[in-house]
Amino acid sequence: AHVVHTVDAKNNSLYIMHPGCQAILQHRVLPGNSDDSKDHIRYSISFRRQVLSSQSEPLGTVDGPKNETNSVTTPETPSSVHASILLGDSFLARLDAARLGKGKKTILNLAKGGNKIPDAIKSLKDFQDDEGNRIYTIDNIFISIGTNDIRYCKNGIFHLKGELFGLVRTIKQLFPCTKIFFQSLLPLPITFSNRSYIIRNVLRFNNILYHVCSHERVYIVDVFRAFLSEGLRNPRFFSSSASDIHPNKRGLGVLARFY
Repeated sequence: AHVVHTVDAKNNSLYIMHPGCQAILQHRVLPGNSDDSKDHIRYSISFRRQVLSSQSEPLGTVDGPKNETNSVTTPETPSSVHASILLGDSFLARLDAARLGKGKKTILNLAKGGNKIPDAIKSLKDFQDDEGNRIYTIDNIFISIGTNDIRYCKNGIFHLKGELFGLVRTIKQLFPCTKIFFQSLLPLPITFSNRSYIIRNVLRFNNILYHVCSHERVYIVDVFRAFLSEGLRNPRFFSSSASDIHPNKRGLGVLARFY
């Protein structure tokens, strides 16, 4: 590569930041502690991945000095498919990805019944390791997780907070430019297990989830209230079977509208 610009480090500052942060700040960064702030120049840079279509010029062509005729090129990259991922347990696994995409957006459903937080992390890592998935640029990841984690927690669920932080940070590491959405837990029935602590765990998990999302600056999709009627679990949206915790067809319609 060739040096295209040199910056004198004296009385200057260089900020390396996420593209979204740079767009918000628009170079309005603090001048630092320089005594001579009048001459203090502030630079900020960010790095973006650029994906070209098959008809575009390849990236990486750099003009050399006038006394050189060679140029450096990189291979042309294939066209990228923008997509969103559904991740987690059976609540999202039951949604129809094709209908959600409405024929215009690509939805990849990685959710699976019975999944817990560690399973969601593994699903993402397996997806990332698959060479066939390199064509996708993931714009959004929607997550429904926690129901299977809390169902048998008799001694509290506070330990799940660390697992949720781990999930968020794994996503940010694998997909640094992706928007992350966590779905709150739906009101679960108590009769399927005769365990009175289930409702208590649902509320506590949603509070923990809200804290994690606030701390990590990711989105939360609050679907809990949409499945209540007069403060109680709305039976119109759930299976009539006492042992089935999942929404019925009407309930899935309510859930799908959030996405």
